Amino acid sequence: MLLKRFIFVITVLAYSITSTGFAESIKLTEVAHLYSELLPNTDGYGLLPKPPALTKEQSDKLFAIGKQSCDSQCATSFGKVLGKADNAIGYSNCSSACIRPRFSFLNLKTGEVTIHDDDPKNADLHYIGLIYQCVEYSRRWWMKNKGITYGSVDSAYEILYLTEGKDIHTGKNFPLARSINGTTQCPPKRGDLLIYHPTKDDPKWRYGHVAVVVDVDLKAGTISVAEENYSNLPWEDPGKYSRKIRLFNISGRYTVLDVPTGESNNPGGARVSGWVY
Repeated sequence: MLLKRFIFVITVLAYSITSTGFAESIKLTEVAHLYSELLPNTDGYGLLPKPPALTKEQSDKLFAIGKQSCDSQCATSFGKVLGKADNAIGYSNCSSACIRPRFSFLNLKTGEVTIHDDDPKNADLHYIGLIYQCVEYSRRWWMKNKGITYGSVDSAYEILYLTEGKDIHTGKNFPLARSINGTTQCPPKRGDLLIYHPTKDDPKWRYGHVAVVVDVDLKAGTISVAEENYSNLPWEDPGKYSRKIRLFNISGRYTVLDVPTGESNNPGGARVSGWVY
């Protein structure tokens, strides 16, 4: 049955691209629902098909633009400490477009984080990520606080589609789980990774975003997150979290909105896809 569903979904996705008439007759929400059912350890329904990755030409062009963006229009100077949550310091990336081609590594023996221009080829050093991006912070928080990591991704939004994590000390893989925002019955919890959906035509949100949930208040309807490269401004509480956003429980299903507590809108925000744990 699972194989038949898989073949049906692939057929629908392929046919909907080549046949306008058929695409109009199929509800995309139903396709997304079937797609989410194929992925293991998913709570909720309505997971959208994974957006296509950027081509090499697009990536190379954006990478070149990103390197130039580090020299001007910084929200806060590059590398400035913005806050700290659970032994994981958050640094400014200057602006959302900035890319500095340097990489952080965690020393598994000492817990020290060091930065290198390329692979230091040291067995004690475990790769974290490209400084000071949102993916780098989420990996570093997981590695320093939970001793785990996740696989390579080109964009933050891809984390939602991963199925395995890894223990950094034993090297053993374990299954990841995901909750789909708006339909899950599992609220976010401390240590979960909050994943944002990409907006391809918006430079700020082209890669989506990932933040670490560091506190949840179900009664107040808020979650506190820690992150890098969201606004690149000093954290609201520099010793605990970067910002608080809203959490709703509607008939037992949870929805997170990228809206500050006490506010009803966020012109600079984006859509939360779900959370990974």
